[in-house]
Amino acid sequence: MNAVEMRGIVKQYPLVRAIDGADFTVEQGEIHSLLGENGAGKSTLLRLLAGAEEPDGGTVRLDPGVRMEYLPQNPVFQGERTVLEQVLLGLNDADRSLAEYEARTILNRLGVSRFEQSVGNLSGGERRRVALAAVLARPCDVLILDEPTNHLDNDMVLWLEDYLRAWKGALVMVTHDRYFLERIVGRMAEVEDGRLFTYEGNYDKYLERKAARLESERASERKRQAILRREDQGGMQGATA
Repeated sequence: MNAVEMRGIVKQYPLVRAIDGADFTVEQGEIHSLLGENGAGKSTLLRLLAGAEEPDGGTVRLDPGVRMEYLPQNPVFQGERTVLEQVLLGLNDADRSLAEYEARTILNRLGVSRFEQSVGNLSGGERRRVALAAVLARPCDVLILDEPTNHLDNDMVLWLEDYLRAWKGALVMVTHDRYFLERIVGRMAEVEDGRLFTYEGNYDKYLERKAARLESERASERKRQAILRREDQGGMQGATA
């Protein structure tokens, strides 16, 4: 079953087309990482996938009943809420009672133990960890995480690694932590010049397959240039005759 599917996605900004006709499918149980240079459009694609932005073209389809949670790079909180209220925000009574124990456990593992503290008094790193706890503690089928290891120490990263390896739903994330990526991700998708290229396997396999793709593209371009040169030469000979 496809948890979420993107077809022909286009996202245009005033000076650049960030995404140009991308197709992307995430199935239940899959773990994907988005790769690309800074500014290539990785976070844009995550926002489109999460519904935080609308595409200018194409469609994003979420299977009926699929629940999604999204961790943006810069989460926004209202300062009057407590830490625990923020993590459980919007849940109905049944989901809240199930999630509260999980929320307290995750917050502790992420170094946030003062549950009644106002989120307005937290540091930037603490806010980020509260936002991460919120998406992990809440019932969902698809996790979308933008730089989940930011502001985590080594023990927290190792705990998160174990948590996500045991995760049964679908996961799409952006991370610059190569070692974290290598240990949990089985599929890579790279944003390059507005296009999206997908690769099966871990980071090392991605490097091998990207190199093969680039060489294939270079060979195709060499062949195209050779054909153009022959056509030019043929045209010149015809004109001379």
